[in-house]
Amino acid sequence: MKKLLKILFWVGISIMIMIVVLFYGAWASKGTIFAPEPADKVEGMAIDTIPEQDTTIIDSPIILEDSTTITVCATMYHPVAGQCDDSPDVTADQTKIPDIDSCSHLCWVAVSQDLLWFNDGPIRYGDTVYIEAGHKTGYYVVRDAMNRRFKKKIDFLESVGTEAYKYKKATLHVNS
Repeated sequence: MKKLLKILFWVGISIMIMIVVLFYGAWASKGTIFAPEPADKVEGMAIDTIPEQDTTIIDSPIILEDSTTITVCATMYHPVAGQCDDSPDVTADQTKIPDIDSCSHLCWVAVSQDLLWFNDGPIRYGDTVYIEAGHKTGYYVVRDAMNRRFKKKIDFLESVGTEAYKYKKATLHVNS
């Protein structure tokens, strides 16, 4: 008898789920509260309307006339406890590094605190900056900060095991 009741219970649940699934389309077409609004009719929603064939890759940097250019010393760091704080996989802006053994592709940098906005510098966390530094030249997102003792310095985030390098005169471009 218990087995029969269990079977009837699950059959009843299955029938209710099928009814909801079958009739959801009818409810949605009548404009009830269950119907999602079409994406092209929702106000304030960003819709990608650029055709793929019209997308171009920018080969040269975009540096505005009013951008700030700073000469800095550029080094690199690994997200490990010996080079960071006690939570090396979390950056200063609280972004979690997904994999410390493979993070070079993220293109993230740490900057000295004198370059940050709360010390009257031109950079905020999340800003994208253009850096000219040999093989590391390119666009980077500012996600981390360095120890207070460093001035006019940046650190590239590199995967654990990457060989150390340094650029004594790198150029940092910050668009205003």
